[in-house]
Amino acid sequence: MQRMQLCRMRGERPLLYLLCTLCACILFFLFLSPQKTIDRGRILEYLREEEMEKGGKEGRKEQKIHKDDEHMAMIDHSSTLHREPYPRRKKMSACPPLYGRVGVFVAYVKSSMETHYAVAQRTLECYLKSVNYTVFMVDLDNDERVKHTCYKNQQLFFRKHCAASVYLKEVDWMLILDADTAIVNPNHCIEEWIDTRADLVFYERYFNWEIASGNYLAKNTDFARNFLKKWADWEFIQPQNWNGADNGVLQIHILEAVIPSAVQEIRICDEIWHKGTDYDTYMAFVTCCKMALGATRLWPGKVRIYRRAHGWVRDGFLADDGWAETDFMLHGYKAQKVGQDGWASPFTEMPDPAKCGSHTKGWPWRKEKMFTVEEVRMRLSAFEGSTGKNYPQKARVIPYLEYPDVGDCFPHCDDMV
Repeated sequence: MQRMQLCRMRGERPLLYLLCTLCACILFFLFLSPQKTIDRGRILEYLREEEMEKGGKEGRKEQKIHKDDEHMAMIDHSSTLHREPYPRRKKMSACPPLYGRVGVFVAYVKSSMETHYAVAQRTLECYLKSVNYTVFMVDLDNDERVKHTCYKNQQLFFRKHCAASVYLKEVDWMLILDADTAIVNPNHCIEEWIDTRADLVFYERYFNWEIASGNYLAKNTDFARNFLKKWADWEFIQPQNWNGADNGVLQIHILEAVIPSAVQEIRICDEIWHKGTDYDTYMAFVTCCKMALGATRLWPGKVRIYRRAHGWVRDGFLADDGWAETDFMLHGYKAQKVGQDGWASPFTEMPDPAKCGSHTKGWPWRKEKMFTVEEVRMRLSAFEGSTGKNYPQKARVIPYLEYPDVGDCFPHCDDMV
């Protein structure tokens, strides 16, 4: 019996040795392993404790009370080149030519003008009766100057930008408009949105953060004219996939113009652009360009980009065609008459140019479409919430996490900076 027990104990010894060795290894890795293998939770706990020691518990409580952090008030804005504000138009008063001669440019194709834009163009005609701007109504198919200079451009929108570069020479500043852009509140001057720190002024579309291509301001300078001409020439080198046409081109054209040293970022955005197969994948390209441009909205001597809903025009549907005193123009009016197909426009009937002038006669507004600024803000805020949630999943890209920004260009990535 004793011999059998002894044999059993001898047979169990290897198993005991194995268990002891395993336990020792576990203890070693738990307590004696290198720093890089320390449990992530313990590291985070350590960092939290360190942060509390530095900031203090009372300081963290106060942070919840203050609306803005103290450091926001400490930002030094003294070196910022501030814009000279233009006096706001009041009671349809005159628009002083503080920035020189201002022109209004509308490019169109005759067949479309006769079937789509009567309401928008009637409002523009009414507005122009109250100001002293030079008007350029340019038929892209038949205008002699356009045919001479822009004959290579076959696509409508690219020809429009080429034509704008031609007529820009006639004035000091020019507002280029889409034919479906309507004046909803004539008590504004175009100069209110001119920024003399830049040569070109654009704005973001509200529903997708895209820099809009249809309506913009241009100063008569070499930079602006060359920018428009090069924009038009993109017709011949644009990718042949789902590319957003002139609007897609504008995103990367601005990026190249204002940050030419961002070679790798431009290359990545261009790669994403060429992969576009539909709207969602195209918006990934827009996201890429926006991230590359960053928070900057002014590049002196070059470009200014107005934040969403802060330009002179926004899409009418954003506030159900309602408007406030801060609004000037609404975009997207492709109708021949008020009320067409049940459309509840801002007007009860077509504005009458014969009654228009330096007053508000001839503007038959619907009272229910005349909002306060706060009402417009609340509607925009509600729309803003859904816009972010509905942004295409395929467009939610972070380029520097998904594409190499060093590996392909090292060690010359910063050579252009």
